[in-house]
Amino acid sequence: MCASHRPVESPAAEGPPAVEPGPPDGPPATALDHVGLSVRDLDAALSFYRDAFGLVEEFRFTVDGAGMTAVVLRSEDGWAVELLHRSDSVDPVVRYARPDEAVRNRGYGHLCVRVQDLETVFERLLAAGATVIVPPGPAPHPAVRYSYMADPEGNLLELVHFGAGADLAAPA
Repeated sequence: MCASHRPVESPAAEGPPAVEPGPPDGPPATALDHVGLSVRDLDAALSFYRDAFGLVEEFRFTVDGAGMTAVVLRSEDGWAVELLHRSDSVDPVVRYARPDEAVRNRGYGHLCVRVQDLETVFERLLAAGATVIVPPGPAPHPAVRYSYMADPEGNLLELVHFGAGADLAAPA
């Protein structure tokens, strides 16, 4: 955590244990840790991501002088979403509703979460307040199924399930 971040009281655990540095000739990166989302309503976003994905609050912090509060939510598998809130945040100039349109904006396009049971997680997100963009169906890759949804603030979410025999090296 940066020196400018100040932890605030949180009901969550201290987070994952520290990891020893790898060998100097090892890969420079070992995993994607988290995605940060700037949100308009921190409490609503916290409820959505906690309820939709079963994420657990790991910690909260504020940034001195920036008027920013953040909450890190982590899954049992270790991936996380960092919800960032500033009262003066603004909506993007253009927000596209579909994944094929979202690539018009450089930068963040969507958050993809790998799931064991696509239909069950899809229904869980619907119940938590997500909007359907693309219902569950076959993906371009063989033995892969996917769906796109939007969280309550319009951020695009992809759910993906890799079935038996899914070959990600196969042409799309």
